[in-house]
Amino acid sequence: MTDYTAGMPPALPVEALREALGQAELDVAAALVDAHDRAVRQFLAPEDAGLLDPRQRQAWLNLLEEQQAMLAELGQRRDHVAGLIQQLQRHQRGANAYLQAMG
Repeated sequence: MTDYTAGMPPALPVEALREALGQAELDVAAALVDAHDRAVRQFLAPEDAGLLDPRQRQAWLNLLEEQQAMLAELGQRRDHVAGLIQQLQRHQRGANAYLQAMG
């Protein structure tokens, strides 16, 4: 898992997410996202509000940019998979029609 350093915004585990998604290990990807979410929530907890130093603004903006890039990549992967499913359905309909024609 990712090492979350105290006092810094939690790093998004982009490479680990890509690896898990590339291997269709959705449970692993979900666990990575959950761990990151917990780290962000812990970092932003009301009792730790004093940790939010205005000088850390760029680090938070970088994290936001990484998250948006990962969401865009996930959207592209989703669209690609949806296209593959549609193609598979077309092939299946064609195979079924062929089998019916063969009697």
